Amino acid sequence: MSDTQPKPSDQPDPSDGEQANGAAPLEAQSRWTRWLLRMNRSRFSAWMEAARPVFGLWLFVVAAVMVVGAARGAMEWSAPIVYASMVQMLAWSVGLLNDVFDVKIDSETRLMRPLPANRLTVKGAAITAVIPFAIGTAIGFGNDWRVAVIGLAMVAASMLYSYAWRGSVLGIACFALIGVLLPAGAVEHTGASLSTAHLLWLVAIGALSGAAAYMIYKLPYYEYDDQDGYRSVLHWLGIETAIAMSWAVLAAALALAAASLNLSGGNLFWILGPLLYLIGAGLFCIWLLMHRINYEFLLLQRWLIVPFIPLVIVCWLAAAAGA
Repeated sequence: MSDTQPKPSDQPDPSDGEQANGAAPLEAQSRWTRWLLRMNRSRFSAWMEAARPVFGLWLFVVAAVMVVGAARGAMEWSAPIVYASMVQMLAWSVGLLNDVFDVKIDSETRLMRPLPANRLTVKGAAITAVIPFAIGTAIGFGNDWRVAVIGLAMVAASMLYSYAWRGSVLGIACFALIGVLLPAGAVEHTGASLSTAHLLWLVAIGALSGAAAYMIYKLPYYEYDDQDGYRSVLHWLGIETAIAMSWAVLAAALALAAASLNLSGGNLFWILGPLLYLIGAGLFCIWLLMHRINYEFLLLQRWLIVPFIPLVIVCWLAAAAGA
């Protein structure tokens, strides 16, 4: 071996385009990577994160399919898009306003959110929320004032939850109300002729479905939400009771959906597919949680169950409209 030591000038200089850990510096990175970094740090990215775009897109799909179900496909091609666009815009507005209402508790427990991280100001978020709210309201009133009122009622229920009822039993009532209003808006938008009995059943099924979706959606964050200002009725119940209660509420919704078609008219075949899927997926999730209750299993349960709860209502609307 040579005893010659490398000269300092022979050592790699991080400033010359190569860092000590082998990673390329910012200047040497690709244009695509630099663009992504700029986007992630931009105010637009903060707005989008606060608006929760994925949730808004999911509601767009749910609302559009509910219109198709209520009309049994007999509608203008633009009808689902109009109603779904109103719902999506109002949902984006609610996402921004939720961050405004939650800025105080987010600054203590969720420092990564856009407002506590100073990526967005409270004033900026509030002003930005006006834009999708105005667009959604204009779409609603431009189509049917009753549909617009239903949309505004969903916004009011969301705001009531964030501002006053998050930690009380009434917090579930807000999402139960949304579970009723969303399909009711689709029925009103299409002018579907449901009997009085079916409309009453829709109130019960929608309320139970909305409550079940809320509870199952929130379960993975049980420990994360165990902070002042974020605790919900799930924390009153305890995790094991909350899981059991969530499934009891969903089971009641599924039972009413099937029983209502037998009692008030409608082809049960319409809801057979989503009914069997939720029963099978539910039994699988319950089996997992009987072995261990952890974040991963609760998150898997949320992804397997929550996106498909509205499908029961969609198929139920189709069955009821054809009765």
